[in-house]
Amino acid sequence: MEALGYVECNGLSSATVAADRMLKTSDVKLSRIRNADNGWITLEFTGDIAALKVAVETVKQTLSESYVAGLVIGSPTDGLDQLGSSGATDVDPQNFNPEKYNLDGTMKKSAMFGPRPDSEEQQTSVAKTSVDVEKQLEEKSVENVSDDQVTCNLCGDPNCPRKLGEPHNKCIHYND
Repeated sequence: MEALGYVECNGLSSATVAADRMLKTSDVKLSRIRNADNGWITLEFTGDIAALKVAVETVKQTLSESYVAGLVIGSPTDGLDQLGSSGATDVDPQNFNPEKYNLDGTMKKSAMFGPRPDSEEQQTSVAKTSVDVEKQLEEKSVENVSDDQVTCNLCGDPNCPRKLGEPHNKCIHYND
C-alpha cells in the first residue's frame, strides 16, 4: 500500500489551490476531499512517502495563511484509508426525513403542505376559476379609470382641487 498524506486548509478555495500545487509539484494522487464543520477542508492524497512529504511541505510554505495541518503516514495499516468514509463524519441536513420522498427524489403527495387537488377535474376547475378572476379584475380596473384625473394623493377624489405637492389644507377632505 502507498503512503497516505493529509492536508487541512481553511476554506474551499485555499484547499483547491493546495491540491493544485501538490499535484503539480509531486507525483501524488488526490484520493478524497472532506468538508469539516468549521470551514476546514481536508485533502487526502496517496503516493510515495517522499513525494507526499515534498507536497505537504510545499503547501505549508506557499499557503501559510490558510494551511492548518499536514500529516504523512508512511506505511498505513489496512483500512486506514477508509477511515471516515463510513458515513460517520457525514452530516445529515436538519429536519431531513427520507420517508417524505419517492425513490426518484420527488416529494410524496402525503408529505406536501397546503391544499392539494384530488383529481384532474379539480385541478382544471381551479385553473378556470383563476382565469375568470383575472378577467374580472381586468374589467374592474378598466371601469375605474375615468375621464377625470385624480390629482390629490391624500383623498383620491377627482373633485378635489388639491394637486400633488400642495399643502394638506387645500384638500376638501382635510378636516374629515
